Amino acid sequence: MATVVANFPMPVTAKCQKKELANNYIKQFQSAEVDAILKQAGESKLIVPGGWIPVNPLDPHIQELGRFAVNEHNRQTRDKLVFVAVVAGLKKPVELATLYWLIIEAKDRNGNQNIYKALVQETDLEMKKLLYFEEVAPPVN
Repeated sequence: MATVVANFPMPVTAKCQKKELANNYIKQFQSAEVDAILKQAGESKLIVPGGWIPVNPLDPHIQELGRFAVNEHNRQTRDKLVFVAVVAGLKKPVELATLYWLIIEAKDRNGNQNIYKALVQETDLEMKKLLYFEEVAPPVN
């Protein structure tokens, strides 16, 4: 799999740790995890063979999808996360849509910056749907 580079503004030590966490999560990516999420969300028609493609986290469209994911999560849960940036991600074209598996940095109610994973579906008509959102636990070494 191609290396995914995570870039976002932070102090150097914290930036390196968050970048490493995001890249490690993408390296450990398992499409079976996404397939299980899609089945649970009743979106099994989106499960198709094929690979995931790394995205440029600095692309404004990718950042907008990350902002959408955080805002939609807040709307659904009444949480108060504040979007910071998409730090890494993958995409997969499916029938009439594209799935985006995003690694997002956001601030919680206490101002702590955490890493979250989100699965967003965007249709060819530019309609978006948040299928999954959860905080990422640091990988065990």
